[in-house]
Amino acid sequence: MTTQSTGPGSTFDPSTATPSRTYASLRGAPNDALAADREAVAELRNAIEKVDEVVRENAEALVRAVRYLASVGYDQFADLGGGRPLQGLDARKLPDLAAVAAQERPGMRWLLIDSDITAITAGRAILRGIAETEQVDLRDPTKVLKALDVHLDLNRPVIVILGAVLHFLTDWEATQLMTALWGDLPTGSMVLVTHVTSTGVEPEMVARGKASYEARHSIRIYPRTEEEITGLAGRFVIREPGVVATVDFMPSLDELAPKEAPHFLMWMAERLPD
Repeated sequence: MTTQSTGPGSTFDPSTATPSRTYASLRGAPNDALAADREAVAELRNAIEKVDEVVRENAEALVRAVRYLASVGYDQFADLGGGRPLQGLDARKLPDLAAVAAQERPGMRWLLIDSDITAITAGRAILRGIAETEQVDLRDPTKVLKALDVHLDLNRPVIVILGAVLHFLTDWEATQLMTALWGDLPTGSMVLVTHVTSTGVEPEMVARGKASYEARHSIRIYPRTEEEITGLAGRFVIREPGVVATVDFMPSLDELAPKEAPHFLMWMAERLPD
């Protein structure tokens, strides 16, 4: 399947930072970052307190969630806006989500979708043999669902991961995507979301971070309140532990106490019968 994407990073432009590369840099894997990405990261560090910590806690929470879901039997995953695989080269040496699922559930099916051509190119090389990849803009739900239908069996439950991506969509775009997923995913499927929040964060920091991000990435970002992030679930039913900070999502008892930071919010929601 070949798709044309118009989203962030859909064509290679070294003069503009992309969410995928700056996210990787903030996780501590800057090797593929370009000058524009490094400048964006420097500005974000000035604008948002402990932004590296926030991003790394987000990545760890997703690893915990995927490991759990694979361990209880799920064997189909769609990572929408999944970004660039890092092969454990980030500061915390985290495995890629596809590798986590494959370790727990050999033979599982994984689909990585992103609009960024550099993320997809890396994904095809690094995840060869355990994942399929498609370059698709999440603002086009029809193409997203087509990719899911091509690579996964939509007669069986699917885990859809939306890690740190819905905040790049307008309310209307996010609702359209979630509605489309509800319509096509089978009963028992789960959607896993992490999202930047304005709840509990100083308004001045939110404004600084938003302005810095948009100026460097040529993309809008929409920090949302806890209530708004909860509402994105739509008809999906949010499961335990509810809507929580990423550091509080299935925390491991042997982990060090998390640092205070404006963490992303996170929820996991199930597609129940109509």
